[in-house]
Parts: sequence; C-alpha cells; structure tokens
Amino acid sequence: MKQQSKYLSSFLVNNLLLLSGAAMVVSGLVLQIGFHVGGATMQNERKMKSHAANIEQFREIDPANTVWDICYITWTIIHKYVIVIFSLIMIYHIIAHWKWYKGVITKHLISKNKQVITLSVLFVLVALTGFIPWFIDLSGSKSIIRLVFIEIHDKLAIVLTIYLIFHIIKRVKWFSNTFSKMKNEHSTL
Repeated sequence: MKQQSKYLSSFLVNNLLLLSGAAMVVSGLVLQIGFHVGGATMQNERKMKSHAANIEQFREIDPANTVWDICYITWTIIHKYVIVIFSLIMIYHIIAHWKWYKGVITKHLISKNKQVITLSVLFVLVALTGFIPWFIDLSGSKSIIRLVFIEIHDKLAIVLTIYLIFHIIKRVKWFSNTFSKMKNEHSTL
C-alpha cells in the first residue's frame, strides 16, 4: 500500500508539472508571439528612452487585440496564475528530490546529469527574471529595468521550453511504467 501511494504521489506531481508546464508554455508563447512579436520601431525606441512609463506602448501591445478571443490582460493573468502553480509544484518536486541533488553535487556527478542540472538552473533563472518584473510592477514603478528583465525572461523561457520538452521525452517511459505499476497494484487489491 505504501509503494502504491509513493507511485500515486510521484505520478500526480509529475502530471501536475506536465499540465501546468504546458499551460505555462502555451500562455507564455501566446504573450510572446501573439502580442509582443513585431518589435519596436526606432521611433518607439527614442520614445522609450525619454518616457520610461510607456513600456507597454514600446512593446507595441494593442489592448484591443485578442488571441483565441482572449485579450492581453487576461492572458497575462492566466500566465501569472499558471506560473505560481507551476512554481509551487516545482518547489515541492525539488524538495522531494533534494537527496538526489545533494548526491549529484557531493559525488561530483554533475557532468553525468547536465540536462537536469541545466533545466533546474534555467527554471530558477526564468522564475527570477519573471517574478522580479512582476514585483517591480506591483511596486508601481515604471522602470526600464522591468522591461530588461522581461526581455531576458522571454529569451531564457524559450531555452527552458526546449529543455522541458527533452526532459519530458526522456521520461515518457517512466510515465508509462509508473502508470502500469499503479494499475497492476490497484488490480491486486
């Protein structure tokens, strides 16, 4: 019974990470491609330097524009909620695997686990560069620094997405095996 609850817990956490990660990637890509791509013109760059308060206009975001009938503000809210959920589950996931992280570091196994270590570092960097602009915005500041963090966040998030895809692909067999074990243990009860 204890083994089944271990499988169930691990399976549940990993599936929640998978679902919230997918929602995070989709909402982030919608914000990036649906609203931000198109770049700023030189005129807007000059405006930006003289009027730091016009950050969103610099990024040429049309508040009336929608993607799948959802406006920019709603997409940002969705993205922020999903990020908080994903971050909390990810923190739990890292804590649950803390022994593994300690073992990798103390046994000098970083080179054998580059992908997971890189994924973990990227997650922390993307989280920090995402949360810092959020806190700057909540403070009421219209600093250019906020835009710099957002741009760094956007670029790092693309790299993180690629690493997440590879991480999931490497673990497809784990998902399948764990599901089979849970199914088999449930049928023997």
